[in-house]
Amino acid sequence: MFRISYRAAICGVLASLAVAAGEAGAASVALVCDGEFRMQRASVEGTTEAMFAGTMHVALVAEDDSVVEVRLQAFEDGARTPVQTFMLPPVEEAPETGEMVLLFPELFEDELAVPKAEPAMPDAAIIPGKLTIDTTDSEIVLHHVVETGPVVKARVDGRPLVPTREKVETVEMRLDRSSGDLSLVWGEASVRNHRRPGAIRTSKVRLHNEKSYQAVCMPVRQRAF
Repeated sequence: MFRISYRAAICGVLASLAVAAGEAGAASVALVCDGEFRMQRASVEGTTEAMFAGTMHVALVAEDDSVVEVRLQAFEDGARTPVQTFMLPPVEEAPETGEMVLLFPELFEDELAVPKAEPAMPDAAIIPGKLTIDTTDSEIVLHHVVETGPVVKARVDGRPLVPTREKVETVEMRLDRSSGDLSLVWGEASVRNHRRPGAIRTSKVRLHNEKSYQAVCMPVRQRAF
Protein backbone atom coordinates (compact mmCIF):
# COMPACT_ATOMS: atom_id res chain seq x y z
CA MET A 1 0.00 0.00 0.00
CA PHE A 2 2.78 2.45 0.92
CA ARG A 3 4.72 1.68 -2.25
CA ILE A 4 1.64 2.30 -4.41
CA SER A 5 0.79 5.60 -2.70
CA TYR A 6 4.43 6.66 -2.86
CA ARG A 7 4.63 6.07 -6.60
CA ALA A 8 1.41 8.00 -7.08
CA ALA A 9 2.83 10.92 -5.10
CA ILE A 10 6.12 11.17 -6.99
CA CYS A 11 4.40 10.72 -10.34
CA GLY A 12 1.82 13.35 -9.49
CA VAL A 13 4.38 15.93 -8.40
CA LEU A 14 6.64 15.48 -11.43
CA ALA A 15 3.64 15.46 -13.76
CA SER A 16 2.25 18.65 -12.22
CA LEU A 17 5.62 20.28 -12.89
CA ALA A 18 4.95 20.19 -16.63
CA VAL A 19 1.34 21.37 -16.20
CA ALA A 20 2.34 24.34 -14.05
CA ALA A 21 5.13 25.22 -16.45
CA GLY A 22 2.70 25.28 -19.33
CA GLU A 23 0.28 27.53 -17.46
CA ALA A 24 2.66 29.95 -15.72
CA GLY A 25 5.71 29.80 -17.99
CA ALA A 26 7.98 28.30 -15.33
CA ALA A 27 7.54 25.99 -12.35
CA SER A 28 9.76 24.23 -9.86
CA VAL A 29 9.63 21.22 -7.59
CA ALA A 30 11.94 19.97 -4.83
CA LEU A 31 12.80 16.37 -4.04
CA VAL A 32 14.70 14.75 -1.19
CA CYS A 33 16.58 11.52 -1.92
CA ASP A 34 18.02 8.84 0.34
CA GLY A 35 20.58 6.43 -1.01
CA GLU A 36 24.19 5.30 -1.14
CA PHE A 37 27.37 6.83 -2.54
CA ARG A 38 30.15 4.81 -4.11
CA MET A 39 33.63 6.33 -4.51
CA GLN A 40 36.29 4.87 -6.81
CA ARG A 41 39.72 6.54 -6.86
CA ALA A 42 42.28 5.39 -9.40
CA SER A 43 46.06 5.33 -9.14
CA VAL A 44 48.82 3.66 -11.10
CA GLU A 45 48.87 0.87 -8.54
CA GLY A 46 45.13 0.20 -8.70
CA THR A 47 41.70 1.44 -7.61
CA THR A 48 40.39 2.00 -4.10
CA GLU A 49 36.68 1.95 -3.31
CA ALA A 50 34.48 3.27 -0.51
CA MET A 51 30.71 3.24 0.07
CA PHE A 52 28.57 5.25 2.48
CA ALA A 53 24.99 6.43 2.92
CA GLY A 54 23.91 9.95 2.05
CA THR A 55 21.04 12.31 1.32
CA MET A 56 20.56 14.65 -1.62
CA HIS A 57 18.22 17.54 -2.32
CA VAL A 58 17.19 17.96 -5.96
CA ALA A 59 15.45 21.04 -7.38
CA LEU A 60 13.94 20.96 -10.89
CA VAL A 61 12.85 24.04 -12.84
CA ALA A 62 10.70 23.52 -15.94
CA GLU A 63 9.59 25.74 -18.79
CA ASP A 64 7.26 24.71 -21.61
CA ASP A 65 7.04 21.08 -20.45
CA SER A 66 10.84 20.66 -20.30
CA VAL A 67 13.27 20.83 -17.39
CA VAL A 68 15.74 23.67 -17.99
CA GLU A 69 17.56 23.78 -14.65
CA VAL A 70 18.68 21.18 -12.12
CA ARG A 71 20.22 21.94 -8.72
CA LEU A 72 21.86 19.30 -6.56
CA GLN A 73 23.03 19.48 -2.98
CA ALA A 74 24.41 16.36 -1.36
CA PHE A 75 25.03 15.40 2.25
CA GLU A 76 27.86 12.89 1.94
CA ASP A 77 28.59 10.90 5.07
CA GLY A 78 27.10 13.71 7.16
CA ALA A 79 28.98 16.56 5.42
CA ARG A 80 27.18 19.09 3.23
CA THR A 81 28.74 19.73 -0.18
CA PRO A 82 28.42 22.87 -2.35
CA VAL A 83 25.37 23.19 -4.58
CA GLN A 84 25.81 22.08 -8.20
CA THR A 85 23.68 24.04 -10.68
CA PHE A 86 23.06 22.95 -14.26
CA MET A 87 21.12 25.49 -16.36
CA LEU A 88 20.37 25.41 -20.05
CA PRO A 89 21.06 28.72 -21.85
CA PRO A 90 17.98 30.66 -22.95
CA VAL A 91 16.85 30.05 -26.50
CA GLU A 92 17.49 33.14 -28.64
CA GLU A 93 14.82 33.70 -31.24
CA ALA A 94 15.77 35.29 -34.54
CA PRO A 95 14.24 38.74 -35.11
CA GLU A 96 11.09 38.59 -37.18
CA THR A 97 11.29 40.76 -40.29
CA GLY A 98 8.50 38.95 -42.10
CA GLU A 99 7.16 40.72 -45.14
CA MET A 100 9.32 43.81 -44.49
CA VAL A 101 12.25 42.25 -46.35
CA LEU A 102 10.06 41.51 -49.37
CA LEU A 103 8.36 44.90 -49.42
CA PHE A 104 11.39 47.06 -48.64
CA PRO A 105 14.58 45.11 -49.53
CA GLU A 106 16.63 48.31 -49.71
CA LEU A 107 16.23 48.78 -45.96
CA PHE A 108 18.06 45.51 -45.33
CA GLU A 109 20.69 45.62 -48.10
CA ASP A 110 23.42 47.09 -45.91
CA GLU A 111 22.75 44.60 -43.14
CA LEU A 112 22.76 41.64 -45.51
CA ALA A 113 25.84 42.84 -47.39
CA VAL A 114 28.03 43.10 -44.31
CA PRO A 115 29.45 39.66 -43.49
CA LYS A 116 28.94 38.61 -39.92
CA ALA A 117 32.07 38.30 -37.83
CA GLU A 118 33.10 34.75 -37.09
CA PRO A 119 32.77 33.85 -33.41
CA ALA A 120 36.05 33.84 -31.57
CA MET A 121 37.49 30.39 -31.04
CA PRO A 122 37.85 29.42 -27.40
CA ASP A 123 41.26 29.08 -25.83
CA ALA A 124 42.71 25.61 -26.36
CA ALA A 125 42.97 25.13 -22.59
CA ILE A 126 39.35 26.15 -21.88
CA ILE A 127 36.58 24.28 -23.69
CA PRO A 128 32.99 25.39 -22.90
CA GLY A 129 30.96 22.76 -21.10
CA LYS A 130 28.38 20.75 -23.04
CA LEU A 131 25.05 20.39 -21.21
CA THR A 132 21.89 18.56 -22.25
CA ILE A 133 18.72 17.98 -20.23
CA ASP A 134 16.21 15.67 -21.91
CA THR A 135 12.66 15.47 -20.53
CA THR A 136 10.33 12.64 -21.53
CA ASP A 137 7.10 11.26 -20.09
CA SER A 138 9.06 8.59 -18.21
CA GLU A 139 12.34 10.21 -17.12
CA ILE A 140 14.62 13.23 -16.90
CA VAL A 141 18.17 12.72 -18.19
CA LEU A 142 21.04 15.18 -17.67
CA HIS A 143 24.46 14.96 -19.29
CA HIS A 144 27.26 17.47 -18.68
CA VAL A 145 30.85 17.42 -20.01
CA VAL A 146 33.63 19.91 -19.25
CA GLU A 147 37.08 19.62 -20.87
CA THR A 148 40.07 21.61 -19.62
CA GLY A 149 43.77 21.76 -20.40
CA PRO A 150 45.60 21.05 -23.66
CA VAL A 151 45.44 17.88 -25.72
CA VAL A 152 48.31 15.61 -24.72
CA LYS A 153 49.47 12.10 -25.61
CA ALA A 154 49.13 9.64 -22.76
CA ARG A 155 48.61 5.97 -21.98
CA VAL A 156 44.86 5.32 -22.06
CA ASP A 157 43.44 1.90 -21.17
CA GLY A 158 46.82 0.29 -21.81
CA ARG A 159 47.35 2.00 -25.20
CA PRO A 160 50.34 4.38 -25.40
CA LEU A 161 50.45 7.86 -26.92
CA VAL A 162 46.70 8.36 -27.26
CA PRO A 163 45.68 12.02 -27.82
CA THR A 164 43.43 13.05 -24.93
CA ARG A 165 42.34 16.18 -23.15
CA GLU A 166 44.32 16.81 -19.97
CA LYS A 167 41.16 16.74 -17.85
CA VAL A 168 37.59 15.71 -18.65
CA GLU A 169 34.79 15.96 -16.06
CA THR A 170 31.35 14.44 -16.63
CA VAL A 171 28.04 14.36 -14.79
CA GLU A 172 25.20 12.01 -15.75
CA MET A 173 21.83 12.01 -14.00
CA ARG A 174 18.76 9.86 -14.66
CA LEU A 175 15.53 10.41 -12.69
CA ASP A 176 12.56 8.09 -13.16
CA ARG A 177 9.40 10.21 -13.09
CA SER A 178 7.23 7.30 -11.99
CA SER A 179 9.21 5.56 -9.25
CA GLY A 180 11.49 8.41 -8.13
CA ASP A 181 14.59 6.26 -8.66
CA LEU A 182 17.66 8.47 -9.08
CA SER A 183 21.01 7.53 -10.62
CA LEU A 184 23.95 9.98 -10.61
CA VAL A 185 27.50 9.44 -11.84
CA TRP A 186 30.33 11.97 -11.58
CA GLY A 187 33.44 11.10 -13.58
CA GLU A 188 36.88 12.68 -13.77
CA ALA A 189 39.55 11.56 -16.23
CA SER A 190 42.88 13.33 -15.71
CA VAL A 191 46.38 12.89 -17.10
CA ARG A 192 49.23 12.47 -14.61
CA ASN A 193 52.96 12.02 -14.86
CA HIS A 194 54.30 8.62 -13.88
CA ARG A 195 57.81 7.18 -13.79
CA ARG A 196 58.10 3.43 -13.96
CA PRO A 197 60.78 1.71 -11.89
CA GLY A 198 64.10 1.93 -13.75
CA ALA A 199 62.80 4.38 -16.35
CA ILE A 200 64.79 7.53 -17.16
CA ARG A 201 61.85 9.68 -18.16
CA THR A 202 58.37 10.15 -16.82
CA SER A 203 55.40 9.12 -18.96
CA LYS A 204 51.85 10.36 -18.98
CA VAL A 205 48.94 8.14 -18.01
CA ARG A 206 45.22 8.92 -17.86
CA LEU A 207 43.44 7.84 -14.69
CA HIS A 208 39.71 7.81 -14.04
CA ASN A 209 37.99 8.65 -10.75
CA GLU A 210 34.26 8.06 -10.33
CA LYS A 211 31.60 8.83 -7.77
CA SER A 212 28.10 7.39 -8.15
CA TYR A 213 24.87 7.75 -6.21
CA GLN A 214 21.86 5.44 -6.27
CA ALA A 215 18.78 6.65 -4.39
CA VAL A 216 15.01 6.90 -4.20
CA CYS A 217 13.48 10.40 -4.15
CA MET A 218 10.24 11.71 -2.72
CA PRO A 219 8.65 15.16 -3.09
CA VAL A 220 9.04 17.82 -0.41
CA ARG A 221 7.88 21.40 -0.13
CA GLN A 222 9.76 23.95 -2.25
CA ARG A 223 12.86 25.18 -0.43
CA ALA A 224 15.74 27.51 -1.26
CA PHE A 225 19.19 25.95 -1.49
